[in-house]
Amino acid sequence: GATRVPAVRLLIQKQFPNIPELCSSLNPEGAVAQGAAIQAAIRSGMVPLSELKSALMLDALPHTIGVLDTSGNTYIPVLHKDAQLPAMGSATFTLASPTQPGVTVVAVEDTGDALEEIGEFTFLLRKLKNPPPQRRIDIGMTMETSGKFIVSIFDENDPEHIRKKKRYQQQKKGGQLGFDDTAKDTAAVDDEGISKILLVTCVALFLMYIVVKISFNEIQAETPQVKLDEFGIVIND
Repeated sequence: GATRVPAVRLLIQKQFPNIPELCSSLNPEGAVAQGAAIQAAIRSGMVPLSELKSALMLDALPHTIGVLDTSGNTYIPVLHKDAQLPAMGSATFTLASPTQPGVTVVAVEDTGDALEEIGEFTFLLRKLKNPPPQRRIDIGMTMETSGKFIVSIFDENDPEHIRKKKRYQQQKKGGQLGFDDTAKDTAAVDDEGISKILLVTCVALFLMYIVVKISFNEIQAETPQVKLDEFGIVIND
């Protein structure tokens, strides 16, 4: 569609002046159809992956993503260019003070000409009774195939972080886990708690229904039957 519009092709040529001529041998509709067919085959699980290797198209990271240095002039790369999506990576940093209450991560993308800021991510740190001389944290980054960007931290001095990391390592055999599994684990625990509350509530409502029904039957049994004539006058047997 739009790739055939002259104005769009002119804009692309201006954006990439080093390319002498744009490739026009590919059929845009065919490329979209082929990509949709490959994704459908992968998701259905009915086509062996060995048959898809020749036609498999992989998404890759277009630019390197990292953490902006405190000087603001450079950055520490975490996710490298051309990494296959979903891409995950981490880097270790030493905090300015072992007692600081939190840390702010500025994620940037290296486009080649400049560093473009993706966003700022602030995390609270656990207060330590006996802080070490130097406190280090791991900053993890994940770029999903959908384009969702996730930043997380791991503090080796936080028992909660260590407990969850051990749990993930034990579950790693069942599937690959990323840095964002901390939030997923918390959500799973919340869902489990909500399910238990709903179950208890349903049981309590059922018991209340039984009690009310029994009480209502007893009241009906004790209430005398009253007969009325056609004029509404009580008839005594």
